[in-house]
Amino acid sequence: MAVGTALRYPYYPYYPVVVDILRSRLADRVLDAPCGQGWLGDTLPGASGRQVVLDGVGLWQFPPASAGYQSVTEHDLDTPLTVAEHYDATVCCEAIHLMTNPGVLVQSLYKALRPGGTLIITTPNTWYFRSRLQFLLRGFHSGFRPMIGRQRGEDYITYFPWSFPQLHLLLSHYGFANITLHEVDEAKPKRMIEHLLAVPSRLYYRRRIKRAETEEVREFWKQAGSDQSVHGRWLVVSARKPAEEK
Repeated sequence: MAVGTALRYPYYPYYPVVVDILRSRLADRVLDAPCGQGWLGDTLPGASGRQVVLDGVGLWQFPPASAGYQSVTEHDLDTPLTVAEHYDATVCCEAIHLMTNPGVLVQSLYKALRPGGTLIITTPNTWYFRSRLQFLLRGFHSGFRPMIGRQRGEDYITYFPWSFPQLHLLLSHYGFANITLHEVDEAKPKRMIEHLLAVPSRLYYRRRIKRAETEEVREFWKQAGSDQSVHGRWLVVSARKPAEEK
């Protein structure tokens, strides 16, 4: 849930996670796509302690000139994006579930990175148990009700619900490695009954971890069975473009 602030946008608990990743990766050139109203531009320069060049991409929302972006480009991220220079990191916050072509988005962000660069994606998590129960009873996840009658560009429309395994699959498909789910400071779970409901899935994940034939598979199931994946409301996932492309 967003926490109200005196800023021009709400505060979300994934903000510091994104900034910490960028700071730990020593990202000096960052692409924020989409940049929305510019929370990253307001936050990153002071928090990183480094001179950061930050560019943005927007379509429906744009930050003010004072938000800390070197440049902001108008572009529909459902279509391929071309950049003039490569970036140390690309950031996509709360947008992949709003895309009709998420694969095009991920491929564009991959191409925008230098070898060894980092992609960060945030999106609502649909694996927590209230969302699973709603899907069982109603046929759609929390926040992803049918959008009949809504117009793109005028209304908030969610297209595809995401979980960590789905994001992992998409990022792997487009060549990313070191795919990591990060902890977000939030209640996990919000209700004790969710602990009980999670027992069967927890047992399943443990079996998959024990049966894993490689360390890569074992690490995937550890992350898929983590509190953030099973109970969290947010997904913050980072991945790296290989230093040497195959």
